[in-house]
Amino acid sequence: MKIQGNNQNNLYTLIPLEDFKAVSGVDNREDKLARFCLVTATLTIEQYCKRKLLHKKYFEKIDFYSDLFVPLREYPVSEVLAIYVFGNGEMLEP
Repeated sequence: MKIQGNNQNNLYTLIPLEDFKAVSGVDNREDKLARFCLVTATLTIEQYCKRKLLHKKYFEKIDFYSDLFVPLREYPVSEVLAIYVFGNGEMLEP
């Protein structure tokens, strides 16, 4: 979650306003409506999930049992940068 927008208007949204307008087919004439829909949808999703969806780096230590399935405690995940196996120090590609 990022605060998107220009210097005049900051928006609390999951995606940038321009991406939302491109996906929904809205042009600049309906900018006010697009802003309202985007912010309302973002707040509704957070309320439904009962948590704030922030974009942050997160480090987690997980017990490894030689399985390709890696259960994560935090979600949703947008990207896994690396997985390290402690003991022999070998880095596995995500």
